[in-house]
Amino acid sequence: MWHIGIDLHRQSIVLAAVHDSGEVTPPRRLDCSDTVEIVAAFQELQPFRAVVEATGTYRWLYKLLSPLGTVLLAHPLRLYAMVARRSKTDRLDAQLLANLLRLNQIPLAYIPSEEYQLLRDLTRYRTTLSRQVAQANLHLRQILARENINPPYKYPFGPRGLYWFSRQDFGAVGNQGRDHALERLRWTSEQCDAVDEKLKALQPSYPQCETLLELKGIGLFTALLIIGEFGDVTRFRRAKQAAAYTGLTTRVFQSGEHTRTGHVSKQGSSWLRWVLVEASMKLVSADTRLANFYQRIRRRSGTKIARVAAARKLAEICWKRLVRWQRLRPAQAA
Repeated sequence: MWHIGIDLHRQSIVLAAVHDSGEVTPPRRLDCSDTVEIVAAFQELQPFRAVVEATGTYRWLYKLLSPLGTVLLAHPLRLYAMVARRSKTDRLDAQLLANLLRLNQIPLAYIPSEEYQLLRDLTRYRTTLSRQVAQANLHLRQILARENINPPYKYPFGPRGLYWFSRQDFGAVGNQGRDHALERLRWTSEQCDAVDEKLKALQPSYPQCETLLELKGIGLFTALLIIGEFGDVTRFRRAKQAAAYTGLTTRVFQSGEHTRTGHVSKQGSSWLRWVLVEASMKLVSADTRLANFYQRIRRRSGTKIARVAAARKLAEICWKRLVRWQRLRPAQAA
């Protein structure tokens, strides 16, 4: 069995291989555009196990190599915490991955299945569109503040408010910025509607979202985003592990008799953290127990910490509901 370490970059990959017998192949650099040569290089080393660091561009390589052998994903932060090196090069990185893989010492990262990856891509794109809408609205507010103009509507971004914007004269530069912002709002609104239709069409494929929709403050988009970011919930044994995955748990520093907690780790999905914080504030107003928990933390540590604590509690609640739904599913099917 060959153990292959892959150092992936945007334009090229560097691979190094180590055999169970101790044989080592010199590192090779291949162009990412030459997929035929990449496949041929890995076919020469079959059977193999390969490992690549989790980056934003690993997916195409994973799909390309998975039919040929076992492909694993390494957790970058945990990997660098394990190894302290004086020199760092692409060839050394690939060789290090190969050696650690041979010793079964790779800290693995989660690879979502196709159904969860599709949901992640769609909900993340919908979130990006929402943020673009917020940026366009902010631009229009800045134009109003610069000209010292108050809009006649409490919410100036509805149909009447946008029509009012289009009829105002903010000067040559202001009008150009206004027109650009209005065009962005029109385009993003159309895209949001199209993505929302796709999410509604996907709802029957993810029936577990019904257990999250029972919570006040969680709509279809929020439920599907949580499901997509969590992925397979059975990979967490406890609710605290699921909360730690969101990056909403505090760091712990312990030495001897001294224990100190720091800020939240923020190691995990930023999309999941964002949506949990937003949804938890709506759930606080409807759920008595969560509201009491929020107020208790708020009086002791302040609003910001209480908001994060409520989001962490909501992450545990969502995980428990999803796990319970999966456990009851065979009984419901029967």
